[in-house]
Amino acid sequence: MKALIVIDMQEDYTGQKRNQKRYPYDSMQLIKSINARITNYEQHTNSVIYIKNKGKSAQISALVEGLNVVSDLCFTKEKASCFSNPEFISYLIENNLSQLELAGVDGNYCVGMSAIDGAKKGFDIHISLSCVGIVNDDKFQTTKEKMLKAGVQIYD
Repeated sequence: MKALIVIDMQEDYTGQKRNQKRYPYDSMQLIKSINARITNYEQHTNSVIYIKNKGKSAQISALVEGLNVVSDLCFTKEKASCFSNPEFISYLIENNLSQLELAGVDGNYCVGMSAIDGAKKGFDIHISLSCVGIVNDDKFQTTKEKMLKAGVQIYD
């Protein structure tokens, strides 16, 4: 079964008060694109999963204002890859969710590392570039090559 995994779409990274120099992508367009994908998935039970980055912080920022939240399925992670959370992997396996579309930020770090890690763990990973915020486009070319080599399906 398919699922949409929305990664790190939090106020700290995509909100209006974020550090726009550090996170320069067009967050309004990104939210719009991801919301369109959420609409495609929301008719299926348990098919939209949100991932929040906790990192080393004691406080986890909220999902960004304007993002469609259609399920209460939300997992946290402390590392770049969402597949570093064993509860998340268990949920995917228990619910036969093997084809995963990843969306969110950043293409070079959390989304990119999750894509590579997920593919290595045997999941069928897909990414629509219109649903991924990328801070450094030049670096992303290398990340994209690594994802493709790992078997990630990437499309515009």
